[in-house]
Amino acid sequence: MYKRLFIVLVLLAAALVVAAKPLRTKTVVRTWQMPGYSAVADTIAFTDTAMLNYHDIDVQQLYSLSSATNGNVLVSPIESRVVQDRLRTIDDPFAWSLTPYVVTPQQQRFFNTTTPYSNVAYKKGFVTGHEENDIDFLFTANIGKRLNLGVEMDYLSSMGHYANTAGKLYRGSVWGSYTGAHYSMHAAFGWSRLSSFDNGGIRDVNDLSSSLSAEDIPVRLNAMTGFRYLSGYLHNQYSIANPREYHDSIYVIEEGRRVKKDTVKVEYVPLMTFSHIFETNNSNRRYVEKTANQNFYDSTYYSTDKTNDSTDVLTIRNTLAVTFCEAYNTKLRFGITAFAMNECQRFMNTNCISLMPSGGTGDSHRLRQNRVDGNIYEYNYQWTNNTFVGGAIHKHSGANVHYHVEGQVCVLGYKIGEFDVHGKLETRFKAGKYPLLISARAYAKSETPNYYLQHFRSNHLRWDNEFGFTYRFMGGATVSYLYQWLKPRIDFSFENQTNPIYVSAADWKPRQYRGNVQIITGDIGLDLTTPWINLENRAVIQHSTNDSVMPVPLVILQHRLYYHGTWFRALDAQIGVDLRYFTRYHAPVLCPGTGMFATQQETNVGNYPWMNVYASFYVRSIRLRFFAHYQHLNHLFMKSNTNYLTMPNYPTNRDVFRAGVAWHFYN
Repeated sequence: MYKRLFIVLVLLAAALVVAAKPLRTKTVVRTWQMPGYSAVADTIAFTDTAMLNYHDIDVQQLYSLSSATNGNVLVSPIESRVVQDRLRTIDDPFAWSLTPYVVTPQQQRFFNTTTPYSNVAYKKGFVTGHEENDIDFLFTANIGKRLNLGVEMDYLSSMGHYANTAGKLYRGSVWGSYTGAHYSMHAAFGWSRLSSFDNGGIRDVNDLSSSLSAEDIPVRLNAMTGFRYLSGYLHNQYSIANPREYHDSIYVIEEGRRVKKDTVKVEYVPLMTFSHIFETNNSNRRYVEKTANQNFYDSTYYSTDKTNDSTDVLTIRNTLAVTFCEAYNTKLRFGITAFAMNECQRFMNTNCISLMPSGGTGDSHRLRQNRVDGNIYEYNYQWTNNTFVGGAIHKHSGANVHYHVEGQVCVLGYKIGEFDVHGKLETRFKAGKYPLLISARAYAKSETPNYYLQHFRSNHLRWDNEFGFTYRFMGGATVSYLYQWLKPRIDFSFENQTNPIYVSAADWKPRQYRGNVQIITGDIGLDLTTPWINLENRAVIQHSTNDSVMPVPLVILQHRLYYHGTWFRALDAQIGVDLRYFTRYHAPVLCPGTGMFATQQETNVGNYPWMNVYASFYVRSIRLRFFAHYQHLNHLFMKSNTNYLTMPNYPTNRDVFRAGVAWHFYN
């Protein structure tokens, strides 16, 4: 199926190359994202020519400074050790740990190019019997000045170093955008399909120091998690705009000479916009044990032969918004947005049955026979409907001060009473000769417990809870100074959670703590830059007032020392060493049956350094990159140390050598 889809997309890309007519101008690639309800396209940096740190290919490293995983560095459930980095964009809490692998509309990049652009990359890990592969493909092109189409695909495959830790990921997206003077449209469809095996951790940590190979170390479980995520997005916007003339200069060739000519161009400045946003997503998570493990879990409810449980969430959202743009308010120069959003969700829980009636509900109308495997499944589902209203005040133009304050409240439905108010403020000015950047952020929100945290059925776990609202408040600020050779950055945040919901490793079930938990975080960065030698330093300091509910390491460190220079006027080179570390703490442990991370108070993990060495190069003339990366180098001379655990009973990969190449094309 995926091979056929890949061929179709390649053929589509070829057709677009033929249809796209390059403009007679220099190559320009612009890219942006569509965040939130305010219908403001945030321009983001185009990293095609970014040289530094290209060797960081692990999803875990790109997601957060440090994360707990099952040891597979390419495809694995992830929970960041930095609380403020944890994402919850998926509506299924059992798939929160897989969030970094999905393609959401808010993360989708849209393009506008003067020439067709494509990128092909291949990265490989060289470990005999435990190969790693990463293939990336991106193509985008304009058809005319205003219409852009594109496709992006990514394939990850990793066998894992330990028994039953293999993982595989297919993901991609297709998109299109039209940006006219009055009407604009953004559409995208994304998909992610993941399979991740789980061994429940190794049985004895002391086996890490034995003569056993990694794959021969005994493990506690033979299970697999399959995950599929589909998303669709359509954003239509009509603007009432006024034309504004401005002067520009172009250079033309006349009689063999380069001649400058002045021209008058017309730019439409939006005063008021009307928007409709349609968004839908479907997440499906399946947990399978070919032989039901009755030793790893305390109970077995549906089948003693095998486990085949799944959750499925369908979400449909429609948003209507009207924005009075900043240009409309000529004196105060800020914009105002009002919106209404309807959210319809279906939660479905499916279990394979062999124990009836005592093991099931006994509701015959919820029982179905699967035509493929012939098994009987029990279906439990619930529909919810919610209506939100809200508004925003924002200022995105101007050179010095930008801000955005947004709020919404649920007025009808399952989540009635839920609210979310958040905002940010950014400013910059010169302190001496160099810019000083200051930003502040805050939010206050109440969250309705997810339906699955209230009601759930599986072969090994089940619960019916009556949790109340969770309240969260956070405030933070960042100060950074862009000095010529010294770039300090300080970030501080304080978060209070009231009645937080967590999972206990004692029974793998969610619980609600009746009280307050505070998280204080300091994120300090200090970069030293010279013409050749560079030193990047980052330290995250965290404190939790309740370690049994929300444990965090006190200190997380990353230090990177590297050489960066240009060879032969055409080759950019970066050669360096990377060191990562976190202090010992009661790290969470993964529950394979639900995919959620659970707190425990028995085992400490940490106080172990990870050292990586790398060399990365960029050939300017042909836009070719390549790198070599030796990860966990210190394992070669620290084999007697068994502390390289990412969480209790889950060791990270041993030393591994990786290499990769990427080629960018402008046609």
